[in-house]
Amino acid sequence: MSVDTEHNDIDGEARRLWEFALALYEVEAVKQACLSIQARYGLSISLLLGAIWAGANGYGRLGATELETAIRRGVEWHREIIEPLRALRRRLRQLPPQGLERRTERLRHRLLEQELEAERIEQRLFLEDFPPGRPAAPLAERWRDAAANAALLTRKSCPQPEPQALEALSHILQTTFPEVAAAGLAREAEAVWRIG
Repeated sequence: MSVDTEHNDIDGEARRLWEFALALYEVEAVKQACLSIQARYGLSISLLLGAIWAGANGYGRLGATELETAIRRGVEWHREIIEPLRALRRRLRQLPPQGLERRTERLRHRLLEQELEAERIEQRLFLEDFPPGRPAAPLAERWRDAAANAALLTRKSCPQPEPQALEALSHILQTTFPEVAAAGLAREAEAVWRIG
């Protein structure tokens, strides 16, 4: 495979991941679950949705060491780029200069667009760094890989499977895999969380 073909494949996969993340985030219960665990645990939602998508799309299940490899650059990018953009955007909402509220709101909106673009880059870094050749579950069982990847990533910010975190993951996974019982999704995630 040539480098150009490889990049085209990564571009396509990154686009599919982004479309998946946007569609999933539009579901109100998912959005609230994402915002809840982001606020409570500082978790990167774009990486979390990337981990779920990777498991669901045959990239396989990560182990703890492989997870560190796959998210290293994404975590740095999140900390150094996304978090400062988000903090600035929130500050503009809270403290717009008097008389310049409308201009400040337009600036805040442009920062939101840049923050979203930064999240797309974060997902691209994740896909580029995902270890190749991971064995994947059969198609009907890929929900297990997705739940495991999500639990392992969440465990980095929340070492114990707290009810709030487990409930949020269950909402996101249930929306992704409506054909799988919510209890099964939660059990799979919690089992990986505890032993990962």
